[in-house]
Amino acid sequence: MRLATLLTLCVAPGQVLAQEPPSTPAGEAAPQAPSADTQTPSEPPPADSAPADADLDERMTNAEGKVAALEEQNAETKVDLSALKKLKISGYVQARYQYQQSLDDSGTGGFSRFTVRRGRIKTTYTTDWSQLMLQIDAVPTTGVTVRDAEATLYIPGTHQQMGLTLGQMKWPFGYEAVQSSADREIPERTRVVRAFLPDERDRGVKFAGNFLGGKLNFSGGVFDGDGIFNQGYVGSDNDKEKDAIGRAGFDLGWVSGGVSGWYGHTITKGPTDTYRKAYTRDRLALDAQLYLDVLPIGATAIKGEFITGKSYWKSSGDVKIEQPGVPASGWYGLIVQNVGLTDAVAVRYDFFDPENGRKNSTSEGRPASTNSVGTLAVAVLHYFGEHFKVTAAYEMPVTAAPGAPKDPHDNLFTLQMQARY
Repeated sequence: MRLATLLTLCVAPGQVLAQEPPSTPAGEAAPQAPSADTQTPSEPPPADSAPADADLDERMTNAEGKVAALEEQNAETKVDLSALKKLKISGYVQARYQYQQSLDDSGTGGFSRFTVRRGRIKTTYTTDWSQLMLQIDAVPTTGVTVRDAEATLYIPGTHQQMGLTLGQMKWPFGYEAVQSSADREIPERTRVVRAFLPDERDRGVKFAGNFLGGKLNFSGGVFDGDGIFNQGYVGSDNDKEKDAIGRAGFDLGWVSGGVSGWYGHTITKGPTDTYRKAYTRDRLALDAQLYLDVLPIGATAIKGEFITGKSYWKSSGDVKIEQPGVPASGWYGLIVQNVGLTDAVAVRYDFFDPENGRKNSTSEGRPASTNSVGTLAVAVLHYFGEHFKVTAAYEMPVTAAPGAPKDPHDNLFTLQMQARY
């Protein structure tokens, strides 16, 4: 019995030690076995990773779609901006107060009035090889009228230095008729220009080109010849005759000028005609402009022009009647002196002889309507920036009157405010 007990004691410690956990080094806490409730898997199950990849792909697809849409919008915006760069809209308004003396001591004639002389809107669209230009005038007296309606084709290879224009446009003749009314120093054009080129425009076809870097220029074409407001033929030709009109000029910067020619016919009835007949309608003009910068107060401009020809238009208010075959001539000289950067003074004298070769005379105690007229005009200008100009002008016409008849009291004061954009 004792032997069995001893064998049991010898075997039992080994079994007991085999069931105990391994001992830990002194001073270290034994790791605690995780419980079944807090134990987490070391790797996510494959079933959970598939939706995350799908979301990422979807977000990438959406982002790529947004980028493509933005690129498309950007391309469309560039196209729109490119089209807008080709479009230019401009215009100006000339509002006036005018006072004219009574023609004689009886108080007849003359006026004191507020007017809107010009209200222009101009649209120009230019591409590499063409140009559209449309200008409309909207004023209380004549309503809305088309001033310019031009379609221009630039000749390929000329870098827009040569072009062919068809439509309604200014006659390529002289200097003052072509100059914009917004740039002129005296409110109205000279008497001689208004007689030979009323309203400055007509329908026709024109070639225009610059040569030698712009030092030489030419503009010429074929036109109806009647203008745009010729009484009885507004918007149409009075016959099948066409007039050839052109100007050849030069521009050296400080001096410029040119020579202009006009040749054609008008078929109409003169005062003593029984039937219509052809009358010569021609003009010849010389013009020159000189720009100096020698005075300390500002730049100086000197301009002049001479015109002679047959078959001009006589105006009475808004009515313009052609004088078939009647020879006439006239000229003007203009000096513009800038005073600083915002002020200027202009002095102009223009002379018009409505019937060359006929002496001045009197009719019913007054100067005849065929007498020559010289007009002295003085204007003071102030610029409120580049978009606003105020002009105060005083014009003194002197009608030749041999003998006792006096010069009509027809001096004219004009206060004009011009706004442009």
